[in-house]
Amino acid sequence: MKKRVLVACEFSGTVREAFRALGHDAWSCDLLPTEVPGLHYQGDVRDLLDGWVPVCYQAECDPSGDGWCQIVDNDPSTCACYGPTQDNMEYRERNGILWARPLQSPTWDLLIAHPPCTYLASSGLHWNRRRPERAALTEEAVAFVMTLANAPVPCIAIENPIGALSSHWRKPDQIVQPWQFGHDASKATCLWLKGLPALVPTDVLPGGRTARRANQTASGQNRLPPSPDRWKKRSVTYHGIAAAMAAQWGGA
Repeated sequence: MKKRVLVACEFSGTVREAFRALGHDAWSCDLLPTEVPGLHYQGDVRDLLDGWVPVCYQAECDPSGDGWCQIVDNDPSTCACYGPTQDNMEYRERNGILWARPLQSPTWDLLIAHPPCTYLASSGLHWNRRRPERAALTEEAVAFVMTLANAPVPCIAIENPIGALSSHWRKPDQIVQPWQFGHDASKATCLWLKGLPALVPTDVLPGGRTARRANQTASGQNRLPPSPDRWKKRSVTYHGIAAAMAAQWGGA
């Protein structure tokens, strides 16, 4: 069954495209533009939690939002997009933008969120005791996660590294590793789940927890050297995990 899927705080398009490849109506959202052309809203994800999406963000299909599909060169009512000429949609204008949502499924079926971990990851929490302003940013980050966790969506997955969410909220339902899904890499990723089953590993590589992976140094640290975009490279979801999410949660 086709589902409406919102992937929050994703600029890479990895999870979004994994769901779209299986026929789901998937959107991504981030403050950054998408790196892969597709249905993406560059802005605050809280604008989308009630199911509305902006018509003017139809990427390569109808970038101007004028109801003329550039892919098939005709009225987009025959396409899987949200053009203003479709009669199975409801529309509203807000802040000068035309928004739409399907009449038959006005809310999201599934929300997968990757909230920023800058002030949540355990690697930086020791600074909070010395810098009260940083502790305040952690509280703000936790509050944002709670907004996502309490969104009006029946199935929710929130992803983050080990850190503040375990103490400020609750323990994760599952911790997954890329090497459980076919990638020779180590990156412990916590999942907090609502209405979803735990992910089942699809391709467990030899060595398990004790093996030193290709992305690790001898001391177990990540091999990526310091750089302005190091955080960006480390934040991208591994394709094997994204594929498992789409296959296992798309029909959950």
